[in-house]
Amino acid sequence: MKVYLIGFMGAGKTTVGRELSARLAMPFFDLDELIESAESSSIKDIFAQHGEPYFRKRERDILRSTRHLEHAVISTGGGTFTFDENIQFIQSEGFSVYLSAPYSLLRARLGDKADDRPLFRDDVAAHELYANRVRFYRMADLTLEVREEETPAEVVERLLLELPRGRR
Repeated sequence: MKVYLIGFMGAGKTTVGRELSARLAMPFFDLDELIESAESSSIKDIFAQHGEPYFRKRERDILRSTRHLEHAVISTGGGTFTFDENIQFIQSEGFSVYLSAPYSLLRARLGDKADDRPLFRDDVAAHELYANRVRFYRMADLTLEVREEETPAEVVERLLLELPRGRR
């Protein structure tokens, strides 16, 4: 079984993913970290030096490499699940979970780190990007509402209850 975590920046995909992988005793992979490692560069620098199309190609290629994993929890980038071929790949390879949170919570979580996000140019543009991506995120196998007061462990507890039988 492979569980792919999707959602907007600040939803907690990496944090929840690490916790979930520990609970399921499965390896954890963060697509953004894998891209940074493969490129020996930060995502912000990849965008600046090569542009978004180059980044998206690397993202797609590294996503495809998860085909060879038998069991894993994979945290995707905020834009990964907005491309048809990536959506189809994830749906054919594993179980997708949309970590849904209100924009106000996502913005608060990003705080000063927003400057490190190449697509978070300003609050208005980021909110528009969020609004445009939600329709894709809702195609996930499961939507899990993330609550402001919850710890990552509590989110994982709820997620474990929602995973289909045979996927735990």
